[in-house]
Amino acid sequence: MPSKELTFYVNGQKVVEPNAQPEMTLLEYLRNKLGLTGTKLGCGEGGCGACTVMVSQYDNDSAQPIHRSINACLAPVCSVDGLHVITVEGIGSTKGGKRKGEGGLHPVQEKIANFHGSQCGFCTPGIVMALYTHLRKNPSPTMHSLEEAFDGNLCRCTGYRPILDAAKTFATDVKVSGDKTHKDAPAKAGSKG
Repeated sequence: MPSKELTFYVNGQKVVEPNAQPEMTLLEYLRNKLGLTGTKLGCGEGGCGACTVMVSQYDNDSAQPIHRSINACLAPVCSVDGLHVITVEGIGSTKGGKRKGEGGLHPVQEKIANFHGSQCGFCTPGIVMALYTHLRKNPSPTMHSLEEAFDGNLCRCTGYRPILDAAKTFATDVKVSGDKTHKDAPAKAGSKG
């Protein structure tokens, strides 16, 4: 009889699930069993990207890790057996908790915040994880490759310009004059300051 035990890693911590339920999605497991609620349930069909997480595995042929973003709402939890899952909580937080014990936000999170790339914030974790995964796969991205990295992510509030402006700071083929933070963002017409 095959074992129902599932072993994988989440944000650097080993997870052993003795009674894995094959019908449970990775999203349900992360939110309900592990309490990692940064990964959101949007459409439940893999179309909005709110549930994006990074999954990594070691490739013996290339002797390198392979990183890919997946929709946790579609992936059965059993599909990550032996893999490493990184959620938005695993890359950084205002409360600390950054993976290597450094605390604080990851540069991707900082850029999205500094460029006002979030309004309601519901889609933001998925967008952050799509960008983070792309940068892990390609540390020297072009603007075109960054735009394509957001292909499966929808944002209904913010629009894409501030998100793409934040992503642009990581592009190797675009010159960025400086970070647009709240204090040095251009004042709107008619505003004081």
